[in-house]
Amino acid sequence: MTKFHEHPFRTPEERHAAANLGVPERQAMIESLLYKYPVFKKGEQFIKDFHYPFVGGTHGKGQIGGLLGPSRVGKTTICKYYVAGIKAPPPDENGEYHPVVFITATDQTTPSSLTDTIAANTGMRSILAKVKTQARINLVLERLRQVRTELIIIDDAQFLVVGRNKSCVTGFQSLLKQLADMITLNILLVGDEVIHDWIANVDYLVNRGGFKREPLKSLGDSGREFEDFRLLLSKIDARLPFKERSILHHSSALAADIHAFTGGSIGRVTGLIREAAAQAMNDGTACIMLDHFARVAPSLVRLGDKRVYFKRA
Repeated sequence: MTKFHEHPFRTPEERHAAANLGVPERQAMIESLLYKYPVFKKGEQFIKDFHYPFVGGTHGKGQIGGLLGPSRVGKTTICKYYVAGIKAPPPDENGEYHPVVFITATDQTTPSSLTDTIAANTGMRSILAKVKTQARINLVLERLRQVRTELIIIDDAQFLVVGRNKSCVTGFQSLLKQLADMITLNILLVGDEVIHDWIANVDYLVNRGGFKREPLKSLGDSGREFEDFRLLLSKIDARLPFKERSILHHSSALAADIHAFTGGSIGRVTGLIREAAAQAMNDGTACIMLDHFARVAPSLVRLGDKRVYFKRA
């Protein structure tokens, strides 16, 4: 289970204590750092509402939905955070309990391998290799009933359709329909907007709940969105295990440079700050400095981007 570093250092003593930890502990803090910025909260609330549509009621059943947006907008982190917050009780007289199953698709995923992955993530010990695909699916559907799964999240679900042959896509469509037709759980597809186009053109899938969806996007570089972006940088800075706060929390020029460098993509932002933090820790400095951003930028800059970032005064 993913463990996140969410809480800021509120006093100089807390900050100094974190800065005096060993490198592995500080590295873990940086790599698991999390601040719930507006886009994050929007995505998290959507998953909550899709999982439990009625406050105080039971979980949703039989619907296919989507958490959609471009790469690196934070969808995967939102999902992992939500899954980490689900506290499944230990096995009881009814057996194991796996309320939420989170899996990731790739360009090599097939209907059969997706079925096996669901099985593995519900504690199913093995499926005979020679069992035909539909028989495998039937075994997994029964397993999902046994472990009382309420929500299946398939990350990078665009790989179920993009670049796949007709037979493979048809197999995924059939699997999604069978999962929804159990009327015991919901299915959340996470990935690019192309997922919406795919589902919308398959009547027997879009009719499983109308494909309720939430589109996420990167923060803009003007107005309220840029102010939210600056706040995001400040909140990240408040959680970095250094003795002093860096220029992240007060420099509008640096914020503009970081936004231009990353396009406002939270994944690229955290990647850039993580690399700069590594430089700062290796140098033994009290905080991340402009020079650290300047040093890591050339290896991370987007293809074709000729702008010089993080200029020294």
